[in-house]
Amino acid sequence: QVAGIVAHHRIATIAEIRKGLQFPTAHRFQNGADDPSLASTSTSISGNKRKSSSSATDTVSGSNKRQRSDSQKLIRKLSIQLSSSTSKTKPTLSVPSEDLWEDRIYSCLVISPAGHVISEFRTIEQLLEPMRDAIKAHQSLFLTGKILHRDISPNNIIITDPETADGFKGMLIDLDMAKAQNSGPSGARQITGTIQFMAIEVLRNIDHTYRHDLESFFYVLLWMCGCQSWHNGFSGNKKAPQESVFQQWEIGSFSQIVMNKKGNMSINFEIVLEEFPEKLKALEPLCWKICWKIRDILFPYHEKVIIIGTPEGDLEQLYRPIIAAYDEAITDLYRLQHR
Repeated sequence: QVAGIVAHHRIATIAEIRKGLQFPTAHRFQNGADDPSLASTSTSISGNKRKSSSSATDTVSGSNKRQRSDSQKLIRKLSIQLSSSTSKTKPTLSVPSEDLWEDRIYSCLVISPAGHVISEFRTIEQLLEPMRDAIKAHQSLFLTGKILHRDISPNNIIITDPETADGFKGMLIDLDMAKAQNSGPSGARQITGTIQFMAIEVLRNIDHTYRHDLESFFYVLLWMCGCQSWHNGFSGNKKAPQESVFQQWEIGSFSQIVMNKKGNMSINFEIVLEEFPEKLKALEPLCWKICWKIRDILFPYHEKVIIIGTPEGDLEQLYRPIIAAYDEAITDLYRLQHR
């Protein structure tokens, strides 16, 4: 359920790349806490590790009048730098400054089995079954392997051929940001994620938990249904909307995105579902049913307020009902197709 490593090649280290460089005068480099340009923004965009196959981000962001380079049009990898030049408090997502000078290794991995990113799904089965198997992989990785993935996005969920993948139709890849339970800091200079799919509490700098990854899986499902599906043959005779609620998940400050996601997961959830294209709406009872079920599992209400935190107790208490919701939807889909 988690792809295995076939080959590994070490390419270079930062120290090797910098070796031999000489400068006539010393230069004082700024970190996030020193840089006043970060006072008015909450994000800085880092390079993508792989090109996204999704065309949905381009369309959803189409109304944004800022010109973007090709790399900025891809699903955006986010290097978080929250800081305030007017506050004496430590930047909320900063790490010890010595990490800025850590020698990092650039390497290449070959994994097996091969697959397609989840955004290339062409049928509902190709969406639901790989999503379910990827969640099962996360469950095994976390509960048995004691490793938390921390970077759930469409690029890290692949559709696999069950004949070459031990019967699995989906797998979880890319453990670059993974962290062993009870370990110290990962060593990465900045906390990294994909902004559209980051959990609300992660955006608020609350310690990353397994529930946050499950929340990210849910955002991937909604994004695939309400955004990507328009480009995958589900649009019918209509074009993808130029403006979408999904824009609110990737544009603006962290606090704005937090408010948008909280609203979308509570009183405005049905508005999110209304963005599904016609061919998905033809399966509306099925698609809406699984989305409502998972929404209620992850965001239960208490005194008319949604709960966004990680529950105490049994670590299976969220995995079980979410996987069951996928199983039920897949079973209903097969019944619908063969009745």
